[in-house]
Amino acid sequence: MIDAEAAHLPVRPAALLVRGGTVCTADPVAPVRSPGSVLVVGDRVRQVGGVEEVDRAAAALPPEVREGTRTVDARSMMVLPGFVNAHWHEMFAMRLPFKGALRDPDDRGDEAGFMACGGDIPRISTTFDSFHELMRALTPGEARAIARYSLWTQLRCGTTTIGDVGSFNLPEALADAVRGLGMRGMLSTWASDAVCAPGESRRRRTRNAAGLLADIGDLLERYSGDSGGRLRAWPTAVYPSNMTDSLGAGLAELAVRHDTAFATHVGSLRNEAESTRAYYGTSPLRRLGDLGLLSDRLVAVHCGYADDEERKLLLENRVHVSHSPAKYGSTGESTLTGTGLITGLIREGLDVSVSTDGSVYPVGGMAESMRAAWQTHNEMAGDNTLVLPSDALAMATLVPARGLRWDSQIGSLREGKQADLLLIPADDWRYLLNPRPLEAFLHLGGSCDIDTVVVAGRTLVEHGRPTFFDETELRDDYLRALRSFSGRALGIGGAVLDGVLGPHTASPAGGAS
Repeated sequence: MIDAEAAHLPVRPAALLVRGGTVCTADPVAPVRSPGSVLVVGDRVRQVGGVEEVDRAAAALPPEVREGTRTVDARSMMVLPGFVNAHWHEMFAMRLPFKGALRDPDDRGDEAGFMACGGDIPRISTTFDSFHELMRALTPGEARAIARYSLWTQLRCGTTTIGDVGSFNLPEALADAVRGLGMRGMLSTWASDAVCAPGESRRRRTRNAAGLLADIGDLLERYSGDSGGRLRAWPTAVYPSNMTDSLGAGLAELAVRHDTAFATHVGSLRNEAESTRAYYGTSPLRRLGDLGLLSDRLVAVHCGYADDEERKLLLENRVHVSHSPAKYGSTGESTLTGTGLITGLIREGLDVSVSTDGSVYPVGGMAESMRAAWQTHNEMAGDNTLVLPSDALAMATLVPARGLRWDSQIGSLREGKQADLLLIPADDWRYLLNPRPLEAFLHLGGSCDIDTVVVAGRTLVEHGRPTFFDETELRDDYLRALRSFSGRALGIGGAVLDGVLGPHTASPAGGAS
């Protein structure tokens, strides 16, 4: 099917031959081809293998395809599948007030945040619930400009597929940004209909669950037949403490009816279980079970805290765990070290993926999350073979694709799958005499090393720059939208905005009003 919405994207060559690189496929059957090649025809991987083998396949293409083949010399490159970030939040509209650009440049006066020291659950609950109404103050133009810039920071770092687990933005703006940038996205809504407020002993309903369920139901219907195959939707909830029984049961029904995954933050913080029992009479994971949400559809975000019975439930139900190991230290969360649960789940064979989470600033990308998982879990296990470099790659590609139920199409370099791939230079001092460049990349590489990003056979990033739009214009549109929203909806004064963003941002973003 022709994707009419992709007409603005770079022209896809008839075929693309990525030749002679170290190909790390994330496919357990043939994880490394070195030297190897990847042949792409249209939007699909036609063949992965040794150089001569793939050359023969390219030579056997029909003449009209062979003549339109673009060949990329990858002899000094690693070739990886596109990263799949199954747990992400678009938060860039809150860059000024929410732990953002208004902070003192000197960090010595910092106080512990509400995720630190076990987590201030009532404060987290009320803060996250407040986002639901505040984001409605975004104009469509502001929302689009902010979403495009935020998603660009992910694409530039090699993420080709985003799993939105609730964002401070409008779903239609995120959909527009995904389409505009040529990425893939699993969209959701910011679902919260209850708050466990400080000083209150019972949870308080804040909005109608039926309305929220109707919104996510509409989203699921709208993107179930996306013509280009790059947009999907799934039901998510912010936290079990922000979810009434009505909302939870409705989300479970939607996940089954639409045969999709469901995601929520659960077992994230040390104080979460005690606080949830105080408001709901049971622990977060058991509550998900009572609501029909504890199954192999569940993507349990963070999930570092569970008792022995809950650990067994996670294993028996083949729950998918998505954790963000490159992020926890910056927020004071002890998700990995508090219990060692996730390390144990990896050892027991549960699907555990890495993700970036979200912040008002660009956070450590998938490359940084891979490094953190590789180093931290092996250190905690006292075993350097628990997470091999190839395992860390799978945790950022194939495993999260399984969590999103998208692995038949993406997540590994395998014949018949969508052609989403990355090229990373591997010919400088970091890689000298190391026959395992992926290992060297995990030691000393990072998101800024991503040279080329291909999605569905289209080269969207090359030499670290977008191939089809002006990055400066994208940035300036974002800054103007941020200024407009912060001044109007957040009440931040013009003088403050001039000092932080500069007076050149005063003109409104196109269509922002």
